[in-house]
Amino acid sequence: MPRDGRSAPTVLVVDDLQGVRQLLRSVLEKAGYEVLEAEDGRRGLDLVRTESPDVLLLDIRMPGLDGFAVLERARAADPELPVIMVTAYADTDTAVSAMQLGAYDYLSKPFNHGEVLAVVERALEHRRLAREVRTLHDQFSRVGPLAEQLGTSDAIGDLLEATGRVAQTDQPVLIAAEPGSGSELVARAIHARSARRNGPFVAVDCGAVPADQIERELFGHERDAFPGADRRRPGQLELAAGGTVFLADVGALPLAAQGQLLAFLQEGELQRVGGTERIPIDVRIVACAGPGLDEAVAGHLFRRDLYDHIAAARLAIPPLRERPDDIVFLVQRLLDATNRELRKQVAGVSPEALDRLVAHPWPGNVRELRQAIKRAVLLADERIEAEHLSLAPVAPQPQAEAPEAESDDAGLPLSERTRRAVERVETQAIAAALEQAGGNKRQAAKALGINYKTLLTKVKKYKLQSSGEPH
Repeated sequence: MPRDGRSAPTVLVVDDLQGVRQLLRSVLEKAGYEVLEAEDGRRGLDLVRTESPDVLLLDIRMPGLDGFAVLERARAADPELPVIMVTAYADTDTAVSAMQLGAYDYLSKPFNHGEVLAVVERALEHRRLAREVRTLHDQFSRVGPLAEQLGTSDAIGDLLEATGRVAQTDQPVLIAAEPGSGSELVARAIHARSARRNGPFVAVDCGAVPADQIERELFGHERDAFPGADRRRPGQLELAAGGTVFLADVGALPLAAQGQLLAFLQEGELQRVGGTERIPIDVRIVACAGPGLDEAVAGHLFRRDLYDHIAAARLAIPPLRERPDDIVFLVQRLLDATNRELRKQVAGVSPEALDRLVAHPWPGNVRELRQAIKRAVLLADERIEAEHLSLAPVAPQPQAEAPEAESDDAGLPLSERTRRAVERVETQAIAAALEQAGGNKRQAAKALGINYKTLLTKVKKYKLQSSGEPH
């Protein structure tokens, strides 16, 4: 996620040891990142303010301003800047203290090159998501409180009234929503209006974490728990103690991780991967899943007992296509925000263009609408016309599958038939999005409302080919 005018994301390395800076520069530049260096905290803060890096790698122990002081001032200058603390003292207490001050993650010396790149990549994705949330918040900040951020229809009014009610309890919440609907905004609203508002809010995209890593992402791991685990690392549940964990795409959790999460919900204790200690953690779970979760439960792909726990309270965000009045409302708000962002003065939307926008089914919901308005504003002068709209094609519905594909499934268990049907629909949707995006996988991922890493995994899984730009 490079800043304007840059071809690659920029990482700022602040460390008083030249050898450490040179090592990190070598690792990061080989991976395609731009690297800035600072030998002390004051110089690092100057670069934060003047160069606006995308990620900050910050040594904890330095002469003059130490890492904790720099962290606090850097976060004040750029609240969305992900800061990765670097320490030669690999103890959990130091890491947790840094994260309580706003650090995103930490690395311990000596470095594992693969871990450095993995943490930086996750930090960049975290920054991108944070900016998306802020952008969406800014777009609606002028029209009133949170109750109007997703629209002014009766359906959204009912949703936000229910959000206020569940915020007063401490039960898990399941948000049923299609991609791009604003589920994290609703989860953050629940957290902000709850008794946990002063605690951490941690978001985990379950579909973006590889299946073999999700357990240690959630529950943490002990030293030597697996090859390369040279230190203890707390998981996201532990880091969110006293607050709220938002589990996006919870239906993507593998069955083994589902069992672990269920045990945690039942007992209020977790066990790090490779450990034996039972650690009590007080945290609230707010989860989000797409419309396929009920089918996954019926097909035994998602545990019924876990579903019953996380759905103690259930909210549903109606898809945008069912709220034509909200489309009209959001178009004007998004147009105003995009004019400010792009420094343009597009005055409005023609009736023909508005008709197309209202008629489009918006599989990517508000996120897709935002991108459509941004593309149109880039092309328009006085107002958005129908020819300025470039709307992604809609994937065929499962019932449109060829009869022979359905007959091939005859006699198979329901769980296998469900899996095959999901794969057919995903293949068609991804292929159509890649074609519309000219092979640009990042654009296709945005149009589909999924994480970029998730798209790459599915492209490889389904052996999809695309022309044009490979990324």
